[in-house]
Amino acid sequence: MSKKGRSSSKRQASGGGAAEAQGNADRTSKIMNSITNTSIVLMSAMMGGFAQSMIEATGEAASQMAESVDPDEGQRMRSEMREKLPEVDEEMKNMVSEVRKDLYAQIAEKRKDIEPLISDPVFDQGPKILDKYDFGLPKLTEELDDASLAEYVQLLVGEDAKFSAMFQELTDWINSLPKLPEKSVGE
Repeated sequence: MSKKGRSSSKRQASGGGAAEAQGNADRTSKIMNSITNTSIVLMSAMMGGFAQSMIEATGEAASQMAESVDPDEGQRMRSEMREKLPEVDEEMKNMVSEVRKDLYAQIAEKRKDIEPLISDPVFDQGPKILDKYDFGLPKLTEELDDASLAEYVQLLVGEDAKFSAMFQELTDWINSLPKLPEKSVGE
């Protein structure tokens, strides 16, 4: 082979290495975003329901105690607690937003440590599931902002049939993933 042919082969090989590295980075991002975003959507839906239940239960308990002293006071207590729900909801949204930002930052920071842990092809199934569905929103395989995630939460809470089917597939996928090795005490 001529000297020119060898250098061309080397360029192709090194270019292929860069493309492969980019492909691995994209794969890792899609997998980690799939897991992270699915978890955030589920956590948001649960926290929203939990907050509402706690406000309602607290309001009912407080109103019953107040009614034992003054019947009009019980209704006032119920109203006050209902008025606090938007404030609590906003606090929950802020907390979820901080968790989201922290998770994305940790993934970026620990990417090299994560890549070998997700080498099993079963991890590729999540992004494939997500690619099958279109909700007119950015894909859950992408790094999403709060507004996009909130729209996915609304699909889940609103029991959208298509989203529910996708979410069930994602839940089954996440539950099928191999257990990652646990850190030792010294790490």
